[in-house]
Amino acid sequence: MGMFEYLSPEYVKSKLDLLDISLSSLRDALRGTDSRTLTDLYTQLNNILSKLDVNLSTRAADSTLSSFSGKFPSAVTLADNLSNPSTTIIGAANLGWDGTYWRRLATDTSGRLRISADVVANPSNLDISLSALRDALRGTGNKTLTDLDTDLNTIISRLPTSLTTAGNFKIALLEDSVGILKDSKIPNALGVITSQDVIGNAVNVLAVVNMLTPSRQPYTIANINVSTTEGSTSIASPGAKILLIKNKGDVDVQIGINGSVPTTNPFIVRARTIKVLPHKGVTQVNYKVSSGSSTIDIEYYN
Repeated sequence: MGMFEYLSPEYVKSKLDLLDISLSSLRDALRGTDSRTLTDLYTQLNNILSKLDVNLSTRAADSTLSSFSGKFPSAVTLADNLSNPSTTIIGAANLGWDGTYWRRLATDTSGRLRISADVVANPSNLDISLSALRDALRGTGNKTLTDLDTDLNTIISRLPTSLTTAGNFKIALLEDSVGILKDSKIPNALGVITSQDVIGNAVNVLAVVNMLTPSRQPYTIANINVSTTEGSTSIASPGAKILLIKNKGDVDVQIGINGSVPTTNPFIVRARTIKVLPHKGVTQVNYKVSSGSSTIDIEYYN
């Protein structure tokens, strides 16, 4: 059985729509109604600086400082066990309060402050190093985005020109009536791709052709409501040779081909995905969900 599954374009678009403003809009919002820049801020700071004249350093000369000498207490000798002072102390000392005493802060011989943290908080979500996260993401093969790009380019180079330039393709099922392409008439050594019917045991050849050969559109039945009560859609004879079921909702849909939805291991079209099913002739599609509801589109080629 050959099947394909890919994300619905509408779902991808809904995520891209979250990028709802341009960089220029973000820039204008940050600069405000006056369209201010860092240059404007620099100019304002320079204007303030120009108003701080040198006379600030001579203001103390306006009064006699000697009159203040009697307003200060006697000198106190600094010590490691200095009590919390009740009067003003004048001195150049870096002190830290331990709850009982003011203690001098220690430095090294170069005058750099020595710090010893008793407790370093470690947030619970930062439980691995960046290098461990890097290695986990790159995997056992130590792969990078460059490796991925190289592999993708290799895949693209092996695709037919019609797939890499036109951007559109369809899958065509060559029916048993084209006898020369029957897998029983072409040796497996030729690499014929085959697909097994979902129901039955006939084997058919599956091929990929350009969208323009032949030029025709699929039959479409859009916006089918799917609930927990099983429903069905009929397809006229000779039936669908290629069936596309698009699940546009957020709930998985269970499918039955040419009959009721199986109670065990039903065919599933997952939420926001599209299933492509080659078949010798689908004449009825049954569908339901286990809970909630969804919406599907059915497209097919006969």
